[in-house]
Amino acid sequence: MSYYHIHLLPHGRQIKVKQGKSLMESLMAENIFLRSDCGGKGVCGKCQVKEIPANGHPEIRNACTLTISEDISIEIPESSLLSSHIISKAPVSFPEIFKNRFREKTGKVCHGIAVDLGTTTIALYLCNMTTGEVLSSLAVKNPQALYGDDVMSRIGAIGKDVKNLAYLQKLVVRAMEWGIKQLLDARDIEPSLSKMVVVGNPTMIHILAGVDPKSIGISPYQPAFYDARKMLSADLGFTIADLSTGDLSIQTLPQVSGFIGGDILGAGLAVDFDTQPCGTLLIDLGTNGELLLKGRDRLFATSCATGPAFEGASLSCGMQAIPGAVNLVEIRGLNEFPHCSVINPSNSSKLKPSGICGTGVISAVVQLWKNKIIDPGGAFRKELDLLALKKDSAGKMQYTIVPEELTQDGGVFISQKDIRSVQLGKAALISGIEFLLREAGFEKPEKIIIAGAFGSFLDKEDMMGLGMIPVMDLDCVEVAGNSAGAGAVMALCDEDILEKSKTMASQITTVDLACNQDFQEVFVKRLRFPDG
Repeated sequence: MSYYHIHLLPHGRQIKVKQGKSLMESLMAENIFLRSDCGGKGVCGKCQVKEIPANGHPEIRNACTLTISEDISIEIPESSLLSSHIISKAPVSFPEIFKNRFREKTGKVCHGIAVDLGTTTIALYLCNMTTGEVLSSLAVKNPQALYGDDVMSRIGAIGKDVKNLAYLQKLVVRAMEWGIKQLLDARDIEPSLSKMVVVGNPTMIHILAGVDPKSIGISPYQPAFYDARKMLSADLGFTIADLSTGDLSIQTLPQVSGFIGGDILGAGLAVDFDTQPCGTLLIDLGTNGELLLKGRDRLFATSCATGPAFEGASLSCGMQAIPGAVNLVEIRGLNEFPHCSVINPSNSSKLKPSGICGTGVISAVVQLWKNKIIDPGGAFRKELDLLALKKDSAGKMQYTIVPEELTQDGGVFISQKDIRSVQLGKAALISGIEFLLREAGFEKPEKIIIAGAFGSFLDKEDMMGLGMIPVMDLDCVEVAGNSAGAGAVMALCDEDILEKSKTMASQITTVDLACNQDFQEVFVKRLRFPDG
């Protein structure tokens, strides 16, 4: 195996790497994380670096597609680095029964980490376990996206080469460790952590544990293990540990099926599902849409592949919900560019839009639909002569959200492919809801609780208007924030929560959509936008 060197300018750091690896992968191995909004396909341009040859002119290269075959020198622009902003993935809230346990609690301060390990995004919460308080949080993109946007792609990557299991595990461990160090440094806390609790879908948990998830990828789609596992950080490849013990305990919640795991269990605990009325539907929105329904005598759950578009991934101008991302779009006049809201927590006058996140693209599609710029099938109306609706260089229609001269890295727009991605996600979600309700004997939900970072910032009326959720009284629809993350915090701070999660898992009947012959027919019908 040949080795080459990457010289990082201007500070001169040198990295030794194996031949044949991409520049992005090589940098990740050294805890240097670049943006990979397109999943390493080389189309978003967000991971660009400047290659500085010994003789000649500098060249802009995509780090995800640049294969290391010689010594190179590069400069990494700030815009290509994974954001290190300490931001909350979504608000976390806790039921009164949990908060009451900590109102008068005092004692030695013990710090722990709660993690919501998502397919697209990893949310980390630094907690005071003594008081049940979240001290700080951040969200980072899951670098496993280099191997595909969804869990099946990553299972397939492991199937092609079993060595990819260890590599995918290493990627997520490095990303989690990077985030943990950011949180500790921001609070000036030494790495004296007592515990970590991780929730996630079964595939993510399998990969973290170093267990081949291949059984999830083939019928009957069952996990290799169901139990709530307790592991040691050193065994998983972490270098961060409790200074007093030299290791760190990592606890996961139980798994129900191949696609129903600790994330929806954590969300159910965080919204106090026990006390909710029968017919309550909990929706945890992300790359996978997990659904939990409270029946008359038991719980029902299913999972639907809503896709990465809901978290900003795989979109033409998609990005994580970080500063610079368009998160709200409003069309006030057909012959002008739309008005936009941009994530800008520091209120910087210099910050320019650099892409669009999941809530932004949903907001944009809602506006396109309401203003009849797209038809019920989702296609742009080509007969319209609008300032923002133009053809690209390949002759394909796109709608400009922010003109190029007003952005950081080029114009922000919505393509026909982006609209299709939204349609696929919303059709999967509403179809899954309909089949879950049917299985439990309900015509419609009595109440809907929307969880997840994506769902936390959506307009409830827009969701109904697009046909993402059933039409019902808006007062019966609640937004709960990142409930999976909240459930992880609860399990971290209160050992009884782990036992409650095991009880909840034993009460769930799973609804398998993949084996239902009618699902595909309903799914195709739900691709269209509702009339009105």
